[in-house]
Amino acid sequence: MIRRRKAIAGEKNEEDTMRSAARYREARPSLFASLFVVLAVFVIGVHGLKDISIDIPLAVAAGTTVNMSCGYDLESDTLYVMKWYYKGSEFFRFVPKEMPPTSTFGELGNKVILNKSDAHRVVLRDLQPNYTGKYLCEVSGDSPSFTTLVDVGYMHVANLPKGDPQVRFEKIRYAVGDTVRGNCTVPSGNPPANVTWTVNGVPVNSSFIMNVTDKLGDNQQLMSIAGLDFEIIPDSFSNGRLHIVCNANVFHLYKKQADVRLMEERPRLASVLGTRESSYIGGAAIQIKEWFLDAAVTLLLCSFR
Repeated sequence: MIRRRKAIAGEKNEEDTMRSAARYREARPSLFASLFVVLAVFVIGVHGLKDISIDIPLAVAAGTTVNMSCGYDLESDTLYVMKWYYKGSEFFRFVPKEMPPTSTFGELGNKVILNKSDAHRVVLRDLQPNYTGKYLCEVSGDSPSFTTLVDVGYMHVANLPKGDPQVRFEKIRYAVGDTVRGNCTVPSGNPPANVTWTVNGVPVNSSFIMNVTDKLGDNQQLMSIAGLDFEIIPDSFSNGRLHIVCNANVFHLYKKQADVRLMEERPRLASVLGTRESSYIGGAAIQIKEWFLDAAVTLLLCSFR
């Protein structure tokens, strides 16, 4: 009885061994495949989405059409989705597998020109200063990696001044020791214009700068006023003149200037001649008076004879 039980147990062990061997033979191809994939990754390396780069203007004039691009390298990957955000809110999306592939969102989405926007760029029309801010491009690769990369840029939308700067000074002639006082006014804009001065080509600091609010409708704009205040010294003049220039700029979009030429006040030659002429006339009058007096005395003496 005991021998029979041992024989049965031996048969079961042999069957288990055979089953294990069969399972190993079945699993061996998939195991080899997994090892091959791991080795390939180490030898070849992973290829996929990389090198994302956003390209947007630093500043644009209000009301213009703006092109924004987002470059990236998919390598062997395929694009899953490309998205654009403004201040954290999505406004444009491109999904190649959807029909149509483009979608827009929110108020800024209404300004997207769809037939000019694609997987690498978005085109916006009629932007106003309230769309100044941070823009973000987000790109995701498709399976199996689903890699996601982002890049960020900042853009200013400017209301430019309508007109040229104007300069005003207290007088046109100055002498050594006088104080030159004047100002430069630039029409309102948003952001306000940056104002700088030069005197005979040399940069000079403003004595003050004011930005005066000028609200037009819903858009608040600022008029720039910059002052100039300095004392005339003997070396201030160049060939008897002071050439003062006010430069106003808003980014690279607005560059204007206004200038004035002030004259050196010198002693006038006419006043010197006037003094000499007065002295001559006064001397001649005295001589005539003495001649009449001599003639009168002579006539009086003759009458007594």
